[in-house]
Amino acid sequence: MTKYAIGLALGVAVLLALSAAGVARDKDDDEKEALEARKDVLDVLKDVEDGKGDKDLAAKGAAIQKKGTDLNLLMKVYKPKDKGGVGFDTKTGFEGKIIALQRTERGPAAATLKKEAKDLVKLAHVNVAMAEIGRPHYAAYKDVGKGNGKTQKDWDKWFDEQKAAAKELIEAVKKEDGKAVAKAAKDLLATCTECHAAFRK
Repeated sequence: MTKYAIGLALGVAVLLALSAAGVARDKDDDEKEALEARKDVLDVLKDVEDGKGDKDLAAKGAAIQKKGTDLNLLMKVYKPKDKGGVGFDTKTGFEGKIIALQRTERGPAAATLKKEAKDLVKLAHVNVAMAEIGRPHYAAYKDVGKGNGKTQKDWDKWFDEQKAAAKELIEAVKKEDGKAVAKAAKDLLATCTECHAAFRK
């Protein structure tokens, strides 16, 4: 092998090594950012669980938005645990559980609601938290909304409806009313899908 060929091979090897290191750093940065986003959501969730008022929750949401965290990253809490979410249980994310709850009009049986009460209330509390976390992010999505004929009024309305449906879910779980749980879950899912259809990038 000539000196030129050897030098070229070494150069390529160095470039590949640097590229791999860069990819690893990017992955580490992405994972760090995802963990930080999850931590921020859990912090607001704790405030919800502690009974903090809307003003306090809104302040926390605004502070998170000022950090520049992407809303899609914050919304990963809805995914299963193995995909970076909080998870309803070991296999199901909050998003999957919301979908499952509204599949039948009669909803879950009273015995199931009693067994899952704590986790279902947590699911509802996450939605209350995410409503206040998501609300300040309108500026980043307004152009998408305008393209679909939607404004901040629509954006805020869907977050208001998300909170209302989450609170209805809590009451329905407490009453072990499967039909009311299914309706609240259906309303909750509607706020998500309608907002995503209008504003998601």
